[in-house]
Amino acid sequence: MNYHKLLLKQLNKYLPPELQQLPAMQGFLSAVNDSYRSFERDSELAERAFNISEEEYEDLNKKLKYELDVKRLSVDKLKEAVGIFDHTEVDNSSDDLLIIAEYLHKEIDKRKNAESALKIKEEKYRGILANMNLGLMEVDNDEEMLYVNNSFCKMSGYQPEELIGKKVSLVLKFPEFTKNTLKEKNKLRKSGTSDTYEIFLHAKNGEGRWWLVSGAPSYNDQNELIGSIGIHLDITQQKQLELDLIRAKEQAEASTLAKEMFLANMSHEIRTPMNAILGMASQLKKTNLAPNQSFFLNTILSAADSLLIIINDILDLTKIDSGKLTLEDIGFLPVTVIERVVQVMTHKAEEKGINLISSYVDPKLAKILIGDPHRIHQVLLNLVSNAIKFTPKGTVDINLIVVADKQAWQKIKITVRDTGIGMDDAFKSRLFDKFSQEDDTVTRKYGGTGLGMSICKELIRLMGGGISVESEKNVGSSISFILKLRKGNEESLPGIVTDEIDVRVISGRKILVTDDNEINRLLATTILKAYQVNCEEATNGLEALEKIQQNRYDLVLMDVQMPVMDGMEAVKIIRNKLSNQVPIIALTAFALKGDYEKCLEAGFNDYLSKPFEESQLLKIVALWMSRSQQNSVADHGITKTDLNLELFDLSQLKLIGGADQSFIDEIVRLFIELTPKAVRDIRSAYQVGDYQKVGEIAHGIRPSIEAMGISSLKNEILEIQSSAVEYGNSPRLESLINHLERIIGQVISALPSWNCEDSKGG
Repeated sequence: MNYHKLLLKQLNKYLPPELQQLPAMQGFLSAVNDSYRSFERDSELAERAFNISEEEYEDLNKKLKYELDVKRLSVDKLKEAVGIFDHTEVDNSSDDLLIIAEYLHKEIDKRKNAESALKIKEEKYRGILANMNLGLMEVDNDEEMLYVNNSFCKMSGYQPEELIGKKVSLVLKFPEFTKNTLKEKNKLRKSGTSDTYEIFLHAKNGEGRWWLVSGAPSYNDQNELIGSIGIHLDITQQKQLELDLIRAKEQAEASTLAKEMFLANMSHEIRTPMNAILGMASQLKKTNLAPNQSFFLNTILSAADSLLIIINDILDLTKIDSGKLTLEDIGFLPVTVIERVVQVMTHKAEEKGINLISSYVDPKLAKILIGDPHRIHQVLLNLVSNAIKFTPKGTVDINLIVVADKQAWQKIKITVRDTGIGMDDAFKSRLFDKFSQEDDTVTRKYGGTGLGMSICKELIRLMGGGISVESEKNVGSSISFILKLRKGNEESLPGIVTDEIDVRVISGRKILVTDDNEINRLLATTILKAYQVNCEEATNGLEALEKIQQNRYDLVLMDVQMPVMDGMEAVKIIRNKLSNQVPIIALTAFALKGDYEKCLEAGFNDYLSKPFEESQLLKIVALWMSRSQQNSVADHGITKTDLNLELFDLSQLKLIGGADQSFIDEIVRLFIELTPKAVRDIRSAYQVGDYQKVGEIAHGIRPSIEAMGISSLKNEILEIQSSAVEYGNSPRLESLINHLERIIGQVISALPSWNCEDSKGG
């Protein structure tokens, strides 16, 4: 130390001041100073170490060792606490505390960076929540508003300070029905349910608004319900569009209804004079006419038939548009359908010198298919008629191929090909549009409404098929349609309906003809008087009521639309107030789907659409005269022989069984045993509303009824089978079942006394 002090003294005395301030000199002096201090400390420690005893040394060493172990354990615990063993490779040559400090420093930096990023994101989302177009509101369990964003304030018209801390129901203006909705939603939130709903309210300025609200319960960290959160979207504009669409839909439906009513009225107004024209022309045709008079009359009839086709096309289109056109699902002979089309159209083709043929029918075609033969026939007639119309010369050919043949069904393709004027590509694309004609010259030259092809396309679509066209201008056209139809068998074919009319049953009967049109009354009475029917007339429903109260009639023919009192109202009064069960037939020009059901529901027994042919009128009158006679048999005990009516005819069974009388006896026994139960099952199914089962049971007993020759039930059992589901709980189905029960009862009663040698029932 003395040498050290002497060195410093000599340096301060002889070393210039500027050299003493040099960094190198300062470093040298500091090193010398540190060296002497270390020497002094070490000397002191050595002197003390030489002076302590061995026992004191060992005790001190133990204390140092213990402190070292405690330090090491503390360091290890610290390392374990900060996870340094899991995340950092430790250098054993480094100081542990420095390693820990460095690690903690890095972790703190990471934590700060994460907190900074989280803060940025939080500020970002707060900004989004505050300014998004969706209104956000948070409330507590007492419905006090805890938070609202800017959009909610804009939507409601309030400032945040007007809302925060206030109850929702005390600030926002809700009508009563919205308050009730909110009460229900609050209950849902408290039960932990989220949902979406619409509410109506008034903004601060009084303007009515519609909001779409998505509400959900709100929970704290302990999963305790602390309120609810709602996200609100202003849907006032969309709601207005929705209301506009509803109004537009209502207007469209009203327009459709108006169109249907117009078509119904148009049909009535046109069909009424058409009925007179066709009916009186038919009556005139029975008289002796000069050749030129016959020509004029045939021209009138042809023009009237053409007009009727146009009317029917319009009505068919209306039924399709309104979804009211129904299709049959019955067995038919496809070859027969084609043959009938050729037969009907051959005369028209011959007039133009065109060869109408059916060149090919696929041998794989099933004999019987199930579908709607009448609509297929209608489509083919239309296609062939058009082909003939637009073919100046050459050939119109119908061919049928089987596209796919499976065990239960076939897919068939029917093509009508002609050598006519053809079509360009532009017209082909709109061939099936309504009222479509290629150009005005075509319309003037060939005529037509342009509805036929549209109706064909819709009919094929309803039958589950497709229709296509290939054509080249001035070369010809080929129109094809494909249908997938189930295979059938002999049992699938409907019963043969005979058109024979026993006019004897109407002779001498008294009928009231009610119609406001004088010509129509004249037509009906002219037809009926030719068969010795006693006819009386009424011009409206009220007059018909008066006559029915004063006289007894066997049948009433009544128009539906009449002045003073229409037929619907009149028949209801007859049934309900007069309790008169006289058969009443609706003679009406209405021809839309549903008119038949409306007539039956009103109390009519049956329906005949104008214009009608003489045979149609006679057939329906004879049918109901026969039924009234059968009712008379049941009510008054008149024998069948007295009325010359056959309840059943076993001649067909006799032909099948030949001389084997036991065969006929067995068939009769089975009929007596099984048929009454089946009829009771039909009644039970009808009473419980199982109309599908009604049709199925009717289908099952129809062969027995036909085999027994019960002609009075042939049409009725077929109608029950095919229309039970459509009729449902209706007067018509009720009447058919009543008639079935009555006739079967009469047959069962008559069968025990049946004489096997004379196979006529009775």
